[in-house]
Amino acid sequence: MYPTLTDIDTSGDAPSNVRLEETSFRNNLPTPPNSTRTSLEQSQCQPTSLFHSETPQVEESPIKVNLPPSHLTPPPSPSGPAPATCDSILMYFSKVADREVTRVVVQDVLSSTYEAVVEKATNNGDWQAVRVDYNEGVLVVHCPNLGHEILLELFDVMRYAGTSYPKTYHGSTIIQGGSTTITLAAGSKSPDFSLYEVKDCGGQSQKRTNGLPTIAFEVGYYGEGEKKLALDAGRLICLSKGMIQLVATINVEKENYGQRKLKSVIWTHWEMDPGYPRIVEKNDTYELNKLVPESDGKIIKGIETVQPTPDAYRAVVNFAKIPHWVRAYKSNTYKLFPDQGITSIPILYCHLFRDPEETDRKQPAFTIKPMDIMATIHSHDDVQREIDGKTKRTEEDVDLIDKELLARLKKRSAFMPV
Repeated sequence: MYPTLTDIDTSGDAPSNVRLEETSFRNNLPTPPNSTRTSLEQSQCQPTSLFHSETPQVEESPIKVNLPPSHLTPPPSPSGPAPATCDSILMYFSKVADREVTRVVVQDVLSSTYEAVVEKATNNGDWQAVRVDYNEGVLVVHCPNLGHEILLELFDVMRYAGTSYPKTYHGSTIIQGGSTTITLAAGSKSPDFSLYEVKDCGGQSQKRTNGLPTIAFEVGYYGEGEKKLALDAGRLICLSKGMIQLVATINVEKENYGQRKLKSVIWTHWEMDPGYPRIVEKNDTYELNKLVPESDGKIIKGIETVQPTPDAYRAVVNFAKIPHWVRAYKSNTYKLFPDQGITSIPILYCHLFRDPEETDRKQPAFTIKPMDIMATIHSHDDVQREIDGKTKRTEEDVDLIDKELLARLKKRSAFMPV
């Protein structure tokens, strides 16, 4: 989720292909150390989009586009703005980190420029203060916020209760990856939380496998919407070539009225279709690494009317330079609020581990209790209400609170030994 947009600053020296957004800071928290979670699609789901949306809008069949590499990212016209440089993008990192603005959207970023940004930002630690996402030439840098942190607390609760994932299994170890950035077949994405299976055995293929999570989690918190979460899941599964075996999305919606009043909480599982990958046939038309949304087995088409939320995505990706179709589909939906009587959500061995024993594949590796999920959401809502309340305090309120705090500290010091 991103903060409520209150103003867009396009003044000053920002070129026309850059948008600097100033927003209400009441939802923003400092980025946890080593966290680089990103959110490109958040900007694509704004009611007033700052650039072309990725909301599913495709023709009846995907169209193959054979363009030379020089046309993949068209150069700006002579009268247009110059492409952003590595240094100018890192300057925007600083603006977001210093809370001068809360989000920057940069158009027409060359892949070579993004790679230079990644290398330089990794070396100097700039990733730690911001969240970044890059897809199809669009780079978004933004502030983190409270809502997406529910998963870290949820897994802490499960660990203390002894109901979390198994740490080891037949030579594999499960570690929490948090919101580590994942390099995909096209662009990059940081889930809100992730679990990695790490094996000790060497080899380049195993190192590649260890570098991708088996399970990723995405939270849509108050307004991001089901379509944005579906797109997140489709990207993570299809463009990781199925290496991410399960994406769990949590859509938290509120009523149109009332202060943060819950309307619904829906937990959804997305998986790789077991009938894929399939090699591309001679007469297939496609665009490499382009997601094609589906609903009820049909490709979503048309832009004039409101489209249904996709229940599947397919795409063509290269395996050893040979194009194959891959497909992600919605495998389970759990409606947690209002209460539907669901007592547990199973996470299977075939989700958590890449090669489980055949007898274990369809067995739960661990389960998540809806009551723990809801308790975590309510806990974060309580904190957010406190944050919201601070923005509404008058000067007299602040003085009163300070006086009470001072009195408490003096009372405490009176009992301390000199």
